[in-house]
Amino acid sequence: MAPSHLHSPPLICSNLSPFGPTPSLGPSLLQLGTSSRSKNLTFLLPKLPPNLQALAIKANSLSGPISKSSFDGLTQLETVELSANSLAGVLKGWFFQLPSLQQVNLANNSLTGVEIWKPDKDYSELVAVDLGFNKIEGYLPVNFSEYPVLASLSLRYNRLRGPIPLEFSQKGTLKRLYLDGNYLTGTPPPGFFAGAGGVAGSFGDNCLRACPTSSQLCLPSQKPGSVCKQMYDRKRGRSH
Repeated sequence: MAPSHLHSPPLICSNLSPFGPTPSLGPSLLQLGTSSRSKNLTFLLPKLPPNLQALAIKANSLSGPISKSSFDGLTQLETVELSANSLAGVLKGWFFQLPSLQQVNLANNSLTGVEIWKPDKDYSELVAVDLGFNKIEGYLPVNFSEYPVLASLSLRYNRLRGPIPLEFSQKGTLKRLYLDGNYLTGTPPPGFFAGAGGVAGSFGDNCLRACPTSSQLCLPSQKPGSVCKQMYDRKRGRSH
């Protein structure tokens, strides 16, 4: 049986309107499907009900940045499912400080950056994060390693560069790590390949050196050197 925190609350509201006010007393689960009436609308996320436990607005046309004002006071929010929208900008550090947050799926958007602060007071219930298939630039956010029960992390197919932090390989709770499709460099920490029962996932399609071809983590193969050089030359050109 799955843990109780993975079950969605029973109450569903599927009439979130981009044109109407958000009710002051809302349900514990706010959900908007890909219905014909909402599929082609573009709207910003409104102020959300304070007793919200789960937010599911997948594959619609949410746009713009994820604003702190939308999430203010959401002390009970456990699940955020906003994948396959048009969310953009930088995901700020306050987001992962939401005190009850456990599962986040923001894959398939247009986010360009992410700030990860260390957990507030070294406490967090965050278990799973999917930020794959965005446009996130910069280095891998090492502070994810500080989240005490984080078990699954995906940052695949973004524009991340630099090394894979050693801290990720030392995190015993981390069981799934997908970093494929970026521009990561250097040699992966050897701890990922030591012994059985380690991390599942992929480091493929990067610019890594000496990723053991015998390991499933290193599949698919790395990018051609010419592609990596072109990307890093472009980055150096911007910095001058």
